[in-house]
Amino acid sequence: MTIQKNDSDPLGPIVLTHTSSGANATIYPFGATVTSYKTCSGRELLFVSRTAKLDGSKAIRGGIPLVFPQFGRPDQSMPQHGFLRCNLWKVESTYEEGDDACSCVDLSLSLKDVVAARGGEWNVGTERDCTVTLTVKVYPSSFTTTMTVVNSGGVAFPYQALFHTYYAISGQSALNGEVCNVKGLAGYEYLDQLTAKSHVQNDEPITIGGEVDRIYSHPTQTDIDVVISTGVGTSVALKSSAFVTKLNGDNVVAPVGVVVWNPFIEKAKSMGDFDDEQYKEMICVEPGMLKDVPIVEKGDQFHFSQTITSCDDDSEKVKEVEGEDHIGKKNKVGKE
Repeated sequence: MTIQKNDSDPLGPIVLTHTSSGANATIYPFGATVTSYKTCSGRELLFVSRTAKLDGSKAIRGGIPLVFPQFGRPDQSMPQHGFLRCNLWKVESTYEEGDDACSCVDLSLSLKDVVAARGGEWNVGTERDCTVTLTVKVYPSSFTTTMTVVNSGGVAFPYQALFHTYYAISGQSALNGEVCNVKGLAGYEYLDQLTAKSHVQNDEPITIGGEVDRIYSHPTQTDIDVVISTGVGTSVALKSSAFVTKLNGDNVVAPVGVVVWNPFIEKAKSMGDFDDEQYKEMICVEPGMLKDVPIVEKGDQFHFSQTITSCDDDSEKVKEVEGEDHIGKKNKVGKE
C-alpha cells in the first residue's frame, strides 16, 4: 500500500494505491469525498465536473459526496443534503487488510468540528451529537465505501444517509440507452421527483432520455444489487446494504433504496460548477437510507456500505491478486 498526501495542505487529496495491482482511489478530506477510483487496468469509474470546486468553498461536484442527516431539503431550516460534504474531515488511519487483499483509509468527523451547513435540530447547542467515520477500501477491480455514524449524544435522532455517486460514462454516451442504463430495479416503486408521481419500474432498463430524478424503494428487499452500463463494453456492479447496531449489540437490518439522477440540458446549464454539456458524461446512481430508516438511540450506531466493481476488468492481475470473489462478503449484517 502506498499513500500520497501533502501534509502541509489540509485540503489536498489523498491517493491510496493498492500496491500489488496499482488500483488507486483519490479522496479529498473536504467532505471526505472520493473523487476517483482507477482499476488495476487504469479504468476510471467516477465522474467529476471539470468546474468542480476543490478549494473547500463548496461541496465537490462529482465523485461520491456524502449525504447526512437529510437527503434533499425536507427540513428547510437545514442546508440541502446536510453537513458531511461541506466540512473538513480528519484522516484517522491507513492500513492493509487480508495480506494485501485491500488498502484502506479511515476518515472521521465529529459534530463539534462541523462549522458549515448546520441548522434545524442539528444547529449549535443541540442535544444531538454524533461521530461519523468513512472507510474506503481499495481492491484491484473494486472499492468499498462504508459510513459509520455513532449516536454519541443524549437523545435519539431520525436521519437519512446516502452516497451521491457520480459514474463516468465514456464517449459522452449517457443519452444512448443501449450503452448507458441501469438494470436490476424491476418491481421497485419509484417517486418521480419531477412530477411528484409514484410508479412501479417495469422490466426495461432505466435510461436517460431527459432530466431524470427518481427515488427507488422496494417493499421487501433491503439491499441494492444493480448493474450500470457506463459506455460501449463497460459496466459496473453496485451492491449496497445497511444495518443499525443497538447498544445491546443486536443488529437491525435497515432498508436501502437508490436514487437515479441526470440533470439533462436545462438543469446542467443552471449549475455553476457543472459544464453545460457534461450531462452526457455521467449518471448518478445513489444508494441511500431514505425510507423506513431505524432511529438510532443513544449509544446506537449505523453502518452503511456500497461496493462498486468493474464488471469488464478480467485481467490476469485481478484474478491473481483477488483470488476468491470478495464482493458481498464485506458488508453482511453483523459481519463487518
